Amino acid sequence: MILVAQKEKGMSENRSEFNGKLCLVTGAGQGIGLACAKSLLAQGARVIACDVTQLALDVFQQSLPKCQQSNTLLIPFDLADSNAIQTACHNLEQDQLIPDYIVTCAGTLQLESVLDLPLEALTKTLDVNLKGTMLLTQQLAKILVKHSKQGAIVAVGSNAADTPRVKMSAYCTSKAGLHMWMQCLGLELAEHGIRCNIVSPGSTRTPMQEQMWNEAYGERETIQGNLASHRMGIPLNKIAETKDITNAIEFLLSDKSGHITMHDLRVDGGATF
Repeated sequence: MILVAQKEKGMSENRSEFNGKLCLVTGAGQGIGLACAKSLLAQGARVIACDVTQLALDVFQQSLPKCQQSNTLLIPFDLADSNAIQTACHNLEQDQLIPDYIVTCAGTLQLESVLDLPLEALTKTLDVNLKGTMLLTQQLAKILVKHSKQGAIVAVGSNAADTPRVKMSAYCTSKAGLHMWMQCLGLELAEHGIRCNIVSPGSTRTPMQEQMWNEAYGERETIQGNLASHRMGIPLNKIAETKDITNAIEFLLSDKSGHITMHDLRVDGGATF
């Protein structure tokens, strides 16, 4: 498997620091992951796009300009499947596709009260949001260290990691664990020149957010807050767009944040002040 490294004929010169870099993005089939993968490709990066289904990745690739499609490698795997994660990482190393940047956006959310939370829902949430992301970043970090390659890892967390939410106990718990994992990962990888940071979005216009609006409350209620649900509103009086989150991710990947690691960058419009 080879990703095109050179500039396609007819493409304009791209002076972004991501130009020619290899970036792995999970959750690339929708939401923040999709926006992040597209933004990096537009800046000349080569992207390893990962998602749970081949169909989601095919739709993603078909939506790209032809000049970017050859800079994209699609790898479908389920973060709840540890064997699939290890196989994907092994294959990348064998093909000498060692990422410069890693962005974990994949996640799942199931709304259930703490008294009604099924074990299956709890297990799936922890497997995808926490365990799978831990294993993936661990395996990729091993490869980076083995090949003496510096880089940056950004995990998309949530402002719910330290703010309890009604019917979101499994999600909040998984994100709290992910935050601590990224800080521990960053501490131990610092000596290898690998920075590890977190971007914590609040309410963002994505399919996951729309699912919450359909099942629990709406956009207006999210912005204004709801006392019955113990939710603060959003002081900036708007929902975040995926570009707002992508901008934060790219900052933490870039050399502009070269002295930042183990940091949690909150992008929630002030919702958890």
